[in-house]
Amino acid sequence: MKQSSSSTTTTYPPRRSSSRWLPSTLIYLLSIAIYIHPLTLSPTPSNPSTNTHQKSFQWPLITNPKPQLDEAHIMTPDNNDIHPPSPLHHQWMEAWHNDYWGRPLNGESSHKSWRPISVWSFRFLKGQTKICQFLFGVWGRVIGVLVQVVLSFVGVKRSDTTIMNGRMEILSFVESVFQRDDELGVVTSELFIHRFVNVLIHVVLVQLVGVVAQLLFATTTTADEDDRTKNNQQQQKQSRLLRYTQYIAQILFALHPTHVEAVANVANRPHLLALLFNITIVDPSIPFVAVGMLGAAGLLSAETGIFQYPAIVLTMTAIQYRREVVLTMDQVEGGGEYDSSSLKEENEESDEQSSSSPSSSSLSLLLKTFFTLLPRYILLVMTSVSYLLYRYTNGSLTIPDGLIRPAENPFYNKIDNGEWTYQHRIINYSYVLSLHIMKSFGVEIVGFSHEYGFDCIPEIKLPIVHQTSSTSWAMDLRVLLPLLLVVFFVGLVIWSWYGWNGHQQNNKDDVKSKKQLTQQCDRIQRMLLLLTFFAWLATLFPIAGFLKVGTFVADRLVVASTFGTCIFAGRLIAVSLTTDDDDTSDDEHRSTLAIQPKTIIKHTILLYLLTNHLAKQTHNRTSEWMDEFSLLTSSLKSCPRSIKSNLEASKLYSGLVPQMLDLEKALSLIKNAHSIDPTYCDVHMQYAHVYFQQERLIPFEEELVEALLCPFSMGQAMTNWNRYWQVMLSSGDSVANERYTKYMQRIQGEIDKAEKEDASKAKKDSGRDEILY
Repeated sequence: MKQSSSSTTTTYPPRRSSSRWLPSTLIYLLSIAIYIHPLTLSPTPSNPSTNTHQKSFQWPLITNPKPQLDEAHIMTPDNNDIHPPSPLHHQWMEAWHNDYWGRPLNGESSHKSWRPISVWSFRFLKGQTKICQFLFGVWGRVIGVLVQVVLSFVGVKRSDTTIMNGRMEILSFVESVFQRDDELGVVTSELFIHRFVNVLIHVVLVQLVGVVAQLLFATTTTADEDDRTKNNQQQQKQSRLLRYTQYIAQILFALHPTHVEAVANVANRPHLLALLFNITIVDPSIPFVAVGMLGAAGLLSAETGIFQYPAIVLTMTAIQYRREVVLTMDQVEGGGEYDSSSLKEENEESDEQSSSSPSSSSLSLLLKTFFTLLPRYILLVMTSVSYLLYRYTNGSLTIPDGLIRPAENPFYNKIDNGEWTYQHRIINYSYVLSLHIMKSFGVEIVGFSHEYGFDCIPEIKLPIVHQTSSTSWAMDLRVLLPLLLVVFFVGLVIWSWYGWNGHQQNNKDDVKSKKQLTQQCDRIQRMLLLLTFFAWLATLFPIAGFLKVGTFVADRLVVASTFGTCIFAGRLIAVSLTTDDDDTSDDEHRSTLAIQPKTIIKHTILLYLLTNHLAKQTHNRTSEWMDEFSLLTSSLKSCPRSIKSNLEASKLYSGLVPQMLDLEKALSLIKNAHSIDPTYCDVHMQYAHVYFQQERLIPFEEELVEALLCPFSMGQAMTNWNRYWQVMLSSGDSVANERYTKYMQRIQGEIDKAEKEDASKAKKDSGRDEILY
């Protein structure tokens, strides 16, 4: 660039010195350790270890972990897409025609979750060599040992029942890192490898957060001939601010507690993969062909990937517009000196013309950005339309109504059943959406739970303000949360439009036009960044009440939105940390490295307070996901009226975990679940299971009949029914025979009733079709 009275120094992309690799490396190590330590050394009360009889620690979470919740469907041998009985007879493309759980997409029992790339990621790791298993196991053990040693050194003690006699014997513990589990015949379980891979995917996302933060907030600084020293200091401050933004955003994302469900549970890998593929295309310099391929891969990883497209487009636009502004400023500064007298005459002749020119220039940059990215916009639109059309043609676009349970999503059919008006729906789903937004901000309103179904979050009833007695009134304060968020977002819009530096003016005639152009460009950039922030929050659209989904409140659905919130929260915190630089005089502000000790101490304290709370939440939550007892206990703590959590906890005490057998407690939990929702028919199978162990045969038979009539427990109940009555009827007991006859009459009556209802419904549907056609 030609030298002139003014020059432009651009921090886009920022130059990285070797000393700056240290913070990035520490962040990556933190993002790995925060998960691997609980993935290897968490207590497992429902699966006690036999380490007391071993010479060294056996690492049960590495060698023989127990699948949690949907992990059982991934690890089951019945899922032939992941565990083919014979690779020659079950090709990889079978997953293209099946749902995520291995069922045909056109089947009535399919949830229509079409995620072939996620399925292939599991199958690719199937049957790894012993060396690969050994390496994953060793790295898991090494990281677990190192983190445990550090925690022990700083005084953090764990009441871990998996460690010998509750105490850490360091020597034998370290020796166990390279041991081989001869009894199991494997070094590392396949489930642990899958969990480790999830952690590595999350680490890559942490890296991408930093990259996108740099792209979004890269700046250009103009240096005037008479003020180069001051501008050099400003450039150094901007460089430091950009680094702070990157590092803080990465830390926030790495330690975000809502990511635990997606990282620690391998069944939720699709949400990580979809975000990974989509994020890689936000950089406008990515090759055009790669945009189409990676965008399609994101959609084929998880159906939620399509809701990330608006955020991807707006992020891409904000990055490209910033680049156009930087290039334009470079050209303006490199084109020669400004003729101040000529500019002054133009301003005197037409103030309106001189003031409108910067605005038109800034808008022209926006139009240039739009037309530059237009082919990518069209490609993403065509990709998403093709995806939706394909899913529509194969009947996998919506979940069948019968597969959405009120226990999992209690609000989905309130309108159809006539229980709600649209006003009820708007108010209740605005609260549900607000809960997810607060989760994205790192604020937990209800508490952590793997299941927020019926009746964890009671509905907000109308009228909101109601009379409780003749002299008192009450109001459901939960409605204030959506209102407060609306006020917050409106404030963001106003702040972004007017800007936080809009009051600063430069009255020099020779830079007036440049100043106006900069201000107009800054306003457009601020609004683009605001729209980008809103677009990332809009990835929560599936749970806003407009679509039919099988879940209600879930941490895994928040992961995509946190990509945006962590970047913008990192920027806000970085700005607040560098405000001290504005108060420093020019003589004191010598270089980027010349940071005052007081500033270093303050930043260190703030960083510790920021990370300590998030790290504890993420670590503890990951530990809870390693054992079903810990997971259900935490769920009942947050949602004591969760019908599904009460049912699952009852199974723990009814024999699922032998050492925790307590039939009375199991019966108490199942009665609590039944009292919450008497229509939840799944409870009858559990009732029958408990009553049979208590040798209460009459209640057992009655509950088994109810379980047979429940479509969700019919299969298991039928097996138990045939086995039980084969023994009872063979004894020749006439009383038992009478009971059996009565039960069969009841069952046949319910079958006849269901057949009549189906015939009536089919007749109505046929009549409706005749009217339409």
